[in-house]
Amino acid sequence: MSIAEFYYRLLKKPVPYYAKYPLWLIIWKPIRKFINVVVIPNIPFSNLRVLMYRYLVGYKIGKNVFIGMKCYLDDLEPKSMKIEDNVTISYGCYFALHGIGQKHSTIKICKGVYVGMRASIIAGNAGLTIGENSIIGACSLVNNNIPPNSKAVGIPAKVI
Repeated sequence: MSIAEFYYRLLKKPVPYYAKYPLWLIIWKPIRKFINVVVIPNIPFSNLRVLMYRYLVGYKIGKNVFIGMKCYLDDLEPKSMKIEDNVTISYGCYFALHGIGQKHSTIKICKGVYVGMRASIIAGNAGLTIGENSIIGACSLVNNNIPPNSKAVGIPAKVI
């Protein structure tokens, strides 16, 4: 039993899920959040941004990937997001893997995908996949799977 679990049991309150985490993880998560939200999106060099997302935060990112500045990659479960090779994610895009009343799901961005500026990719309970060589238009809201070799635009994004 961890110290946090013991504390909540002493107070006779329900033990929250995070009380079962090891101490190092409880300390690391807010630091990781700060690095992911404040530090990495403001680095002016794409290669350094990708390296930090990959090795410091823990995202699965392939080769020849460009991630623009001011992007937000959901860091609640970094390993649940997979970005394959030759993907371009333009500036200011948002990726969400969870929400109220929703389990942590997955986002998979296949090879050769282009995500336009300020697009939002939101995975539902079943997860979300953007197929190979697809193009997501700027300011689109993707909340369903996108088939390979297609273009999707709008709110919500529809294949055209």
